[in-house]
Amino acid sequence: MAATAIRDIVSDPSLLPVLSTAAETRDLCQKLLSLLDPSLAPDQVTESPQTVQKHLFALLAQLRGQNRDAIFRVRDTKQGTAEARQEIDRLHLQLQNLYYEQRHLTGEIAACESYDHKYRSLPLIPLEEFLELHPEHRDSSEHDLMVARINHEHAEREKLEQARQELLKRKQALITENNKRKEDLASLDQDLEKFIDNVLPIMSAKTEDAGSSQTEMTPKASASTLPPPEKSSAIQTRSKVVAAFWAVILFLGLPIWWKTTSIYRAELPVQEMQDWAGGKSCRPVFPLEIRFETPSLPENEAQQLLRTTQHTLDDLNEFSAHHLRLKLAEEEAQLATEKADTALTVRLLAQDDLASPISHLHADTTTIDVFYPPSQSPPPSSSNSPLSSFIAGELQRLFAEEKAIMAHILSAAGANANAPPPSNSQAQQQISPQLAESITKRLRRSMKYAETYHLSFSLFTPESAPSSWDIESAVHEYISPLIRELSPISNFTVDTQVQLYATFSPTTPAPSYDETQNIWTLNEENLSSFINAAEWPLSPSIGTGPTINFILYVPSATQSPLLVKESKATSWIIPQWGGVFILNPPLLINETPTNPPHLARESLQPAFLTFSHQLLNLLGTPSTPTSLPFRLQTLIRIRAATLLLSASSTMGSLARLTESLPSIPIPATVASSVSTTLSHLSSACSDLQKGRFKAALASARVAETEAEKSFFEKSMVGQMYFPDEHKVAVYLPLLGPIGVPLVLGLLKEVKRVVTGWKARRG
Repeated sequence: MAATAIRDIVSDPSLLPVLSTAAETRDLCQKLLSLLDPSLAPDQVTESPQTVQKHLFALLAQLRGQNRDAIFRVRDTKQGTAEARQEIDRLHLQLQNLYYEQRHLTGEIAACESYDHKYRSLPLIPLEEFLELHPEHRDSSEHDLMVARINHEHAEREKLEQARQELLKRKQALITENNKRKEDLASLDQDLEKFIDNVLPIMSAKTEDAGSSQTEMTPKASASTLPPPEKSSAIQTRSKVVAAFWAVILFLGLPIWWKTTSIYRAELPVQEMQDWAGGKSCRPVFPLEIRFETPSLPENEAQQLLRTTQHTLDDLNEFSAHHLRLKLAEEEAQLATEKADTALTVRLLAQDDLASPISHLHADTTTIDVFYPPSQSPPPSSSNSPLSSFIAGELQRLFAEEKAIMAHILSAAGANANAPPPSNSQAQQQISPQLAESITKRLRRSMKYAETYHLSFSLFTPESAPSSWDIESAVHEYISPLIRELSPISNFTVDTQVQLYATFSPTTPAPSYDETQNIWTLNEENLSSFINAAEWPLSPSIGTGPTINFILYVPSATQSPLLVKESKATSWIIPQWGGVFILNPPLLINETPTNPPHLARESLQPAFLTFSHQLLNLLGTPSTPTSLPFRLQTLIRIRAATLLLSASSTMGSLARLTESLPSIPIPATVASSVSTTLSHLSSACSDLQKGRFKAALASARVAETEAEKSFFEKSMVGQMYFPDEHKVAVYLPLLGPIGVPLVLGLLKEVKRVVTGWKARRG
C-alpha cells in the first residue's frame, strides 16, 4: 500500500528507477535478515548470506548513483525554475511599469482635457454677431472659429486701446492748458496788487503838492479810488460767525472729542499687586498633618511618643516652610469640621517577634504601618527613644523629595523677586546634588501647568493590520481612574485615532537587524526623530489646552520584534510632548507572518500601564515613594505652591505694565479679574497656612486663570503699540485745513478789537 501510494505521488520518469531500486534493496535487506535468523533450520536456507550481501552492496551502490543523479536533476530543475521566475518577475515589473506609464499618461490626458485656459473666460462677442460681421468663417471648424473670434477680440481691444491713448493725450493737453491759464490768472492778480501798491504813494504825493486845488475834490471822486468802508452790520455778522464757530468748537467739539478719545483706566490696587509679586503679602508654608493611630499604646505613652517624635522632627528639619505636625487620631476627631488635610496616617502596631522597628507603606493608600517590639515603648519620663527616632527618620525619608521640590520652587520664585528667603537657601544646601539634578531634569521634562490637558492616544502601524483596538475599555480601565484622581489638579479630555500605513520619516535611519538575538533595534540617538511629524496626523494643540500625545506603534511583521538597542526597552518619553510605546504582538503564522487584525484589551495592558506612568511623569509627579495616592497628594501641594507663585508673579507683571505704559486702557473686566485674583490668592495662602491643600489648590487655580485673563486682555494689548506719533499723524490731516482759517479769523478779529480800543483811547 505504501509503495503504491508513493508511486501515485511520484510520477517523474527519472525517479521511478530510484523507487524500484529502493524497493528491491528493501526486499534484499529483509531476506538477509531472515537468513541470519538463528531460529531458521539449515534445510530451509536456499541461498548463502554472503551472496545476498554482495547483491545488496551492488544495489546500494546503484541506489547511491541514482540518488546522486536525482539530486543533480533537482538542482538543474531549481536552477531552471529560478531563471524562469526571474524572467516572470522581469516581465511582471515591465508590466507594472507599463501600467504606471499608462496611468500617468491617462492622468496627463485628463489634465489636458480639463485644463482651464484663459480664453474660456474672455468676454467675446456672441457667435451669431461674429458670424454676421465675418460670414467667411461660417464653414470653419470649431478651433479655427475660436482662433478667429480671439483675433477679432484682440483687434477690437487694440483699437479701443488706441482710442484710450488718444483721449488720455487730449486730457493731458487740456490739463496743461488749464494749469497755464491758472498761472496767468494768478500772475494777473499779483500784477494788479503791485499796480495798486505803486499807485497809492503817487496819488498821495500828488494830493500834498496840489494843495488847495486838491481840497476841492468831491467825496464822490475820492470814494471812486478807494474801496468803500465796511458796514458795521457786516463787521458784527463776521464777528458773530467767528464767535459761533469757536463756541461750537469749545463747548461742543472739544467735550465730544475728549469723551470719545479718552482712555478708560480702571483703578487697580497696584501696591497690593506688587506686594504679592514681591512675596510681602504671603509667605507660603506647608504644615503637613501626620495622623497617628496608636491602638496598642495607652494615652499617656502615646502622648509622650508624639512629643518626642515631634521634637526629633523639628531638630532634623532645616526647611522651616515645610514642617510636619503630628496629631493623635483621638485629638483630631475632637477638632472642628474645617480641619487640615491628613497627609499621612501612621499606625503603630506592636509585634513580639521583632528586634527593631520596621515600616511598611501601603501602595494604594496614604497609610504607613510601623511594627515595633513592645520593649521599645517610650516610658513617660524619657525625652527620646529609638522608636521615636525611627519614626522621625522614616517620615523624613518619605517627604525628602517633596521638601526638595518645594525648596527648589520657592528659591526660584525668590530669585525672580530678587529676595530669596534665607530658609530656602538653607534648604537648598541640604539637598544632595543627585536629588537636585533629578528634580531639575524632571521639571524640564514635565509639561507646563494648564487648566485643561488633552490626552491623544494614537495607534500607528506601517501595514494594514492591526486596524482596530479595544481603546474604550483600555482607557476606561487604566486611564480613567488616574484622571479621576488628578481631577483636583487639572481637567482632562481624551481622543483616539488609528493611522494605517504610517511609515518612518525619510530622514530617520531604518531599524537594524541583530542576528545574534534575532531582533530589530533602534538606536537611542535616533529616538528623537522617531515621530514622523510631517505625515503622521498629530495635532500639537486641541482647543485651548496643550495636548499630551501617546503613540502606540506596532511595527511591521517583517521588523518584529522591535526594541531600543542600548536598553532593550520598548517605551520612552518625549519631554513636554508625550510618550511612545512599541508593541510587538504575537504574529499570525500563515503563508507569511502577519500582525493580528485586532488588539484586545489584554494585549494593550502593558502599553496603557506605561502610558499612565508616563502621564504622571509629564505632569511632574514625584518619583518617590511607591504609593500612588501619596505621590498625588504631593503633586497637589506642589501645584498649589506653583500656581500661587505664578499668579502672584503675573500680578506684579501687570502692575509694572500699567505703570510703564500710561496710554493703554484698563477695562473694568481687568479690574474685576484682578480683584478676583487677589481674593483667591488670599484664600489660597490662608488655606496653605492651615494645611488645607486641596482648597488651596482650588483657589490657586482660579487665581491663575483670572491672572492670565487679566494680563492678556485683548483691548489692553491692542493699545500697547499705538504711540503718540501715530495720533499726531492722524489728527494733523483732519484738523489742519479747518484750524488754519479759524485761527486766522480769530486773530483778525482780535486785532480789529485792539485797534478800535486804542483809537477810542487816543
